[in-house]
Amino acid sequence: MRQAVILAGGKGTRLKDRLNGLPKPLIDICGTPLLERQIELCVRQGFTNILILVNYAADKIAEFCASKQNWGIEVECIDDGEPRGTAGAVLAILDRLDPEFLVMYGDTMLEVGLTRFAVFHRSKNADATLFLHPNDHPQDSDLVEIDDEARVVALHPYPHEPGRYYHNLVNAALYMIRRDALERWSGLPGMLDFGKDIFPRMLEAGHSLCGYNSPEYIKDAGTPARLDKVCADYASGKIARSSLSVPQPIVFLDRDGVINPDMVHLDNAEDFRLFDGVGVAVKKLNEAGYRTVVVTNQPVVARGGCTLAELDQIHAKMEWLLGESGAYLNRVYFCPHHPDKGFPGEVPELKIVCGCRKPATGMVERARAELNGDFANSWVIGDTSTDMQLARNAGIRSVFVQTAGPEVDFKYPARADFIVPDLSAAVAFILDDYPPLSDWAAGFANKLGPGTLVYIGGTPSSGKTTVAAALRLALQANGRRCIVLSERRWLTIGQLDEQVHLSTSDGLAMIALAELLGNCKGPVAVDLPVVDQQPGTVERIVIGEEDVVVFEGPSVPVLSQATPGETIFVDAPEDLKRSRFLWDEHAHRSNESAENLNDLRLRREQGIIEQTRALACYELVLPLRETHGH
Repeated sequence: MRQAVILAGGKGTRLKDRLNGLPKPLIDICGTPLLERQIELCVRQGFTNILILVNYAADKIAEFCASKQNWGIEVECIDDGEPRGTAGAVLAILDRLDPEFLVMYGDTMLEVGLTRFAVFHRSKNADATLFLHPNDHPQDSDLVEIDDEARVVALHPYPHEPGRYYHNLVNAALYMIRRDALERWSGLPGMLDFGKDIFPRMLEAGHSLCGYNSPEYIKDAGTPARLDKVCADYASGKIARSSLSVPQPIVFLDRDGVINPDMVHLDNAEDFRLFDGVGVAVKKLNEAGYRTVVVTNQPVVARGGCTLAELDQIHAKMEWLLGESGAYLNRVYFCPHHPDKGFPGEVPELKIVCGCRKPATGMVERARAELNGDFANSWVIGDTSTDMQLARNAGIRSVFVQTAGPEVDFKYPARADFIVPDLSAAVAFILDDYPPLSDWAAGFANKLGPGTLVYIGGTPSSGKTTVAAALRLALQANGRRCIVLSERRWLTIGQLDEQVHLSTSDGLAMIALAELLGNCKGPVAVDLPVVDQQPGTVERIVIGEEDVVVFEGPSVPVLSQATPGETIFVDAPEDLKRSRFLWDEHAHRSNESAENLNDLRLRREQGIIEQTRALACYELVLPLRETHGH
């Protein structure tokens, strides 16, 4: 038998106007009383005995359960008499409890894998296991500190010590408990609370307490505002989607250079700070239902620059500062290893080749296992080629942020799917810009036959590369191969100067390739110079007969006339195009020089822009507002 205890003795004073005379456990959640939703969750997951500890209006709760035929299991309402507190009520009925039981609060709405929770509890051989989660207000929450083995090492009740940073891990008031671990406390007098009275005593006495960290939905519905939030979450499907039985989309965030300035081997919490806007950006991901996971290489530990405890304090500060903006992280994973030896003060046992150091996929695979990650709908956001290679290795879409400038390092060959200025822009792109663009690309991809040539042109800095990447991803999602040939990659390093790089390229070679692909019945091998890698780097690309090939750049009119294909014209609002160009150029030249270059570029390319617009079969305005043919 599996037993659950539901603490349902509250009077519900704060919900008086919503209850219409009913006891608090029967508050309506989108057409069904909260108590019924809790019991149905337990029944679905194999619980066969439920004890409901009632007090106020106990007869009405018992009548309601009887009207439901106790949901086909053993349900008993026990009037606990005088209020005793959450723990006091349970201690009063120890003789009625199974050797192991679940404790659930009667005013919480939840969608939790209770079976998974119980299995974790047993695997740890714990006396009590607390369900933990990050929330959007850790500053006024009761926090729990756990070690690497998920053992509770400290409880930090609100209010918290000023000037100290804590991990955002909140006691969510759902417990698995062994009955015999409570027996020594059964005689305690007065009102007793689990979090404030019993668990601290258990910890001090040497009992084994564990913390189960989960992103699943559990929220208090005990006030009108909280009730409205729970009802809105239920109606939107957010509660159902939070179940770990549903694959979870994840945004993987690099730390240094994305969340905080990259100080090169940051080794203390005092120097850690967030980039402006990071808290708001992460909060938007939380609200949109993405799991947020930091994956960071920290070789500073292997080098001896800081201890694991000092690194933990850096991450506690990161979580605390994010919490001040109402944001949270579901996981923080780090790799402390470094493969190269010979540093003074290094830690020999950490000087290894491992499977977690990016671009190896160990950390993202751990997240997939722990969070049921849905990699097809996940993202990697980073500021180095290491992060982009991680995304490629794991099969996840990537966004490169230009917090250190527009140029990626040369360490790995993988390129980003999309490029934006910073984390705020990355989140805006993922949440607002990409979904309609992806929908368009999926529809357009379905129209393309094998071997189709696609030409994407348009105004400078309008988003041509973004459209090409979205189309490539849409085709790949259907198991089709797409090769994007960006005209910028055909430029040699020597041509990248203010006078010629705007509209001059090896156009004849591109025309010859387009003509070859239009007439060839077999695979074509092409050696392309790669501008954004080390000088002289050449990449060989083999283009198959059925591959869709996308040409992107200013030579589209000539190319499309030489070899027919589908032509797309891309545009964007003038202020957006200008800001994009100036951001891309800000690392190379002064603002005045960048402004002058932008004006020069617009004048020189005006003619070819108009030709592209006239020839295009499709026109897009980004951020996507409408699509049409002409």
